Amino acid sequence: MPVLLEVRDLSVTFHTYAGTVLAVNNVNFSINQGETLGIVGESGCGKSATAQAIMGILPQPPAEVINGHIYLNTTELTALSEKELQQIRGKKISMIFQDPMTALNPVLTIGLQIAEMFMQHQHLAHQDALRLAEKALQSVDIPAPKARLEQYPHQLSGGMRQRVMIAMALACQPQLIIADEPTTALDVTIQAQIIDLLRSKNQNSGTSIILISHDLGVIASLCQRVLIMYAGEIIESAQAIDLYHKPAHPYTYGLLQSVPRPDRKNQGLLSIAGQPPNLFSIPSGCSFGPRCPYAMEICRQKPALLPIGEQHFTRCWLAHPGSPNRQKLLQGGLLIK
Repeated sequence: MPVLLEVRDLSVTFHTYAGTVLAVNNVNFSINQGETLGIVGESGCGKSATAQAIMGILPQPPAEVINGHIYLNTTELTALSEKELQQIRGKKISMIFQDPMTALNPVLTIGLQIAEMFMQHQHLAHQDALRLAEKALQSVDIPAPKARLEQYPHQLSGGMRQRVMIAMALACQPQLIIADEPTTALDVTIQAQIIDLLRSKNQNSGTSIILISHDLGVIASLCQRVLIMYAGEIIESAQAIDLYHKPAHPYTYGLLQSVPRPDRKNQGLLSIAGQPPNLFSIPSGCSFGPRCPYAMEICRQKPALLPIGEQHFTRCWLAHPGSPNRQKLLQGGLLIK
């Protein structure tokens, strides 16, 4: 399938009173048309900063894209002006934000906020835009959509607000949707409904989706391919089935082990020892080295993102061609029992 979005060597810093933070460090990935891609990692690993850089909505200052290129089809987004980006946001790329209560304007009605998408990108009159807004709400299974047009965000539940955000994102039938933790703070029933809604849009209209989350269960239910981020870097990339069955990086394995499972009901929850690195002073070698139970002397040097299988890459010396553990890694996943 043709490549829809390509991110090359993206690096983002945040300038603060305490110093400069390297939030995204030389990130490379792409997503094909109709593909679903998951980005997973702890809070502060650079997931949302990467998404905001793609959308061109990083707060500048303090944020600054210091390196890299982002291409949508053949258009380089990083070279566009703010006015040019406004013609792309919502029309070709849309974003579902993490907290719909803060993403939606509390003093404007739901109808007006959705209608604005049609007025901006399709140049429709207000009443025509409102009619399409009603259809947009209906398409995401919101009951009594006409009545909802006159309501304000605080009058809707969390799940309903998230559906409004999805309706806005889908209004102009974009090629790509970036969903930044769209199920956070929702109960599991509403989470399942939101994921089913995104899946149906992907299957029915071929819309590509980048799903950002720290919840591996949500990622597994929707995504075909997964990126694992840590300290601003991609440390593992694989097809979802390979990542879940044969994790190759100790951090990925730790994330999978920390997920509650019915077959471990008599065991306590497992966790990854230590704390994420201070982004003001990231370790010079492997960023996960100080927390890794398999750290070696060579881990003081920076590992490259190496291929270990078909479409499977990892940034770990265990997988290096010169490592005695490489063959075992290829055969059965990470050597942790």
